Amino acid sequence: MEQEKINKLAKKMKIVLDENNRAVLNLKITDDSNFLSPFYYDEPVISNDVAEYITINKRILLWKYGVTINLISDVIDEKEKPIFQNAIKSYFQHSLTHQRGKQKSNYLLSIILFIIGVLIFCLMFILDFYFSDTLGMWKEVIDVVAWVFIWESVDIAFIQKIENSVDLKIAKNIVGSKIIFNPLTISHE
Repeated sequence: MEQEKINKLAKKMKIVLDENNRAVLNLKITDDSNFLSPFYYDEPVISNDVAEYITINKRILLWKYGVTINLISDVIDEKEKPIFQNAIKSYFQHSLTHQRGKQKSNYLLSIILFIIGVLIFCLMFILDFYFSDTLGMWKEVIDVVAWVFIWESVDIAFIQKIENSVDLKIAKNIVGSKIIFNPLTISHE
């Protein structure tokens, strides 16, 4: 019964599944000269063009049961296969690390902005208590500034987290993906 639901959902989303219910992302490579980035430090990574092509396929990469990346090519030799596998995973491992760091710094920033907003509210109440006759319009300005800081903290902590969680999930799925190689078959029909 469960398998029927998975197959039905995959068919509805136009996703091809492998034997382990992983979504299959096909990547045809006819020229591997630009597959790897010329810029790396300790281990090769894929070029930004390849990464962009991979990440365009969000419906496949967000598949709950994982991803299989099928590299279809006749130009990749046996020595290059492990390099290409590691390059894909390294690129998205760096992305995963970056996304996690970004979330942590966003939480810290959110807390700081919230505290500043609360302190500005406290300042407004203190000034209103001591100088209620002379504040006038400045009380409203201080009120708006406080709410802006609090809204920004909510935006960063919750709304941006939801937006960034898609990129985090994609990176996790690719790092945990199965990468296979198949020859390019040309049909002469």
